[in-house]
Amino acid sequence: MTVVKQIAQTLVQLCRAWKFPEAQATLFHEDAVNLEPDGRTTTGLAAIMAKEQAFLHSITERHLLEISDPVVADEYFAVQLLMDVTINGIGRRTRNDLCIYKVHGGKIIHEQFFY
Repeated sequence: MTVVKQIAQTLVQLCRAWKFPEAQATLFHEDAVNLEPDGRTTTGLAAIMAKEQAFLHSITERHLLEISDPVVADEYFAVQLLMDVTINGIGRRTRNDLCIYKVHGGKIIHEQFFY
């Protein structure tokens, strides 16, 4: 099994268990970059984790989380993430994301979301 496939499978396993911060702390490079569909860029593991923690703390109820098995090609992998949650002050929201990751040196160095 390739390193990229191992990282992809570990990410999916942790995220399916709502362990997003643990996945980031374990699998992401300290200089990783996150790119959102609206163009917002977050650089650095600490900033990415802070953004994720803020999002997770805003969730008041979890209704659904489905994450596909990863599709791996060379140093990239992709998963589909379907999330239905109630967010404090916003209400119930469903997101259906395509998440693409790039791995280099045994760590995720780039993640980009499409929704």
